[in-house]
Amino acid sequence: MKFTQRKRKRGRPNKNANNFSAHAPLSPLSKLKTMSQSVPKTNSKALTTSSSYDESLEIDVDVLGSETLTTEFSYDESLKIGVSTSSSENENELNGSQQADEQAKSSVYELGVVREEMLNADQTFPEIPLTLPPSTSIKLSTTIHLIDGEKGGCGKSFLSRSFIEYCNSIGLDIAIVDADTSNKDIAKIYPQVRTAFFSDDEKLAQQADKIFDLAFEKSVIVNLPAQVYTNVTQWIQRNDLIELGKENSITFIKWFVCSGGVDSVNFFLKSLEDLGDKMTHVFVQNMGLCDDWSYIEQMPEFVAAQNKYNFTVIDFPKFPFWERNKVDRLEISFESAIAHHELGVISKQRVKNFLKSAYAAFKETRLVR
Repeated sequence: MKFTQRKRKRGRPNKNANNFSAHAPLSPLSKLKTMSQSVPKTNSKALTTSSSYDESLEIDVDVLGSETLTTEFSYDESLKIGVSTSSSENENELNGSQQADEQAKSSVYELGVVREEMLNADQTFPEIPLTLPPSTSIKLSTTIHLIDGEKGGCGKSFLSRSFIEYCNSIGLDIAIVDADTSNKDIAKIYPQVRTAFFSDDEKLAQQADKIFDLAFEKSVIVNLPAQVYTNVTQWIQRNDLIELGKENSITFIKWFVCSGGVDSVNFFLKSLEDLGDKMTHVFVQNMGLCDDWSYIEQMPEFVAAQNKYNFTVIDFPKFPFWERNKVDRLEISFESAIAHHELGVISKQRVKNFLKSAYAAFKETRLVR
């Protein structure tokens, strides 16, 4: 069958052989609006399903609307897609038109997909610089434990040794500083002990600064020598270490070991007067040197200070003299003494009982963590 395609003027609606006018209901394909982007030319033979041609299915791309296709296409007037339907005696013309519309719609969709893939292949995206937040580290709270007592022989080193072993028993990582340069009995027993000293000479004042520097990493136990109260207090006050410590999550606790004499108690009251409102104080009653502390309850100044500063009081247990001298001579820790061959079974039990009481006293303060 031979036919000639009839040209139509732009702007006038087509009429097909069955008198379908422009006012007839629109097919689904006609609801498509304008295409934006140039659609590549397509061989119409690929879209033809039979040799019969229906003029009503001639499609101009420029009449498609923009409601369905959101991407704008530039119109190429030379592009027309012709779709023919297969004629069948059992199918009416309306069904044939709907089938052709679906085929045409599928073809247009495929063309759009190909075009979109081409665009995506050529499209480049600008690199977005990744800006990482500045590295920040959160410092854990640490404490500088000052083992003080001012008077010589009150038991500062003995308390320091017990304190060190208690921290080890609870798994607390600590730094140990022995500021008693004349004796250094702490450094003889425990490994990795650092030394520091407090001097009246301003040129040597920075020698104690290492104590504060160590507190940036872990808590510190400082065994102070006798008669350095003034130097230690000036070091703290002159450098404003209390406020500096707050800024860096570092606190101070003073463990003041008292021998039981009135002069020893007065030194403690002096420390409260100077630093009691800035750092926690613990009044340590050394039961090995005095077993009756009831007299302090009759000291008005001691009672007044306790009401004002609310300091903590602990009883540090007595360690039998024979076992103490044995441990000191061997220069070993209390824990090591429990397994040492030179101590008998009963002596080892006395060491255990001492540590049990000492550890309980430290734990009750709730200041070691």
